[in-house]
Amino acid sequence: MASDTVSRYGDEYLVLAGVGKAESRVLGSRFLGLALPVSSEQEISKQIAERAREYHDATHHCFAAIWDWGKSVHSSDAGEPRGTAGLPILRAIQSAGLSDTLVIVTRYFGGTKLGKGNLARAYGACAGEALRDAPKKMVHRKRRFLMDVPPSETGKLYRLAHRNGWDIMSDSSGDSGRFEVRVPMSEGDSAIQAMRNATAGQATIMEDGLWTSS
Repeated sequence: MASDTVSRYGDEYLVLAGVGKAESRVLGSRFLGLALPVSSEQEISKQIAERAREYHDATHHCFAAIWDWGKSVHSSDAGEPRGTAGLPILRAIQSAGLSDTLVIVTRYFGGTKLGKGNLARAYGACAGEALRDAPKKMVHRKRRFLMDVPPSETGKLYRLAHRNGWDIMSDSSGDSGRFEVRVPMSEGDSAIQAMRNATAGQATIMEDGLWTSS
């Protein structure tokens, strides 16, 4: 499954907290929309395959997805005229400001051709309705750092973290040892320098991946 790179989301992003569904009819054709949270390309492929098995007699299973914190996107017209299905579904996800989201719109052809304009509107509208039906939540992203700090510098580190609203936790007993500090994504690089300055360069700083919360 090919994907395109888009701009990174910031410190927080909106995701689905559950499944959304929709159904509509246009000139005899029946459209069934399904919106659901996803976190990987493999999960997207699995959900599409399950949808195809469940509605094995349908004419088309068109879809779009945005995942990996908004960095990856993919859409498919699944046999419909180019640009009439996958792209309108993708635009519905983007308009909702969502990431880590998959929308599948299944179509049962009703015997009347809709034309490209009507078809695109039908797919986009069904996708949008499914997204509105789904519960949502905001997810916050932070960079996590592990720090070894000598006893003389721990107070300075705590004051810096509290002043900036960062999360700070001690990984050891007493006033010295290892600390975990979580800072917003947008502050990561400047936070490293600030922590070094606050501890007079005596802290050892190691980045330990991302931390997310909702």
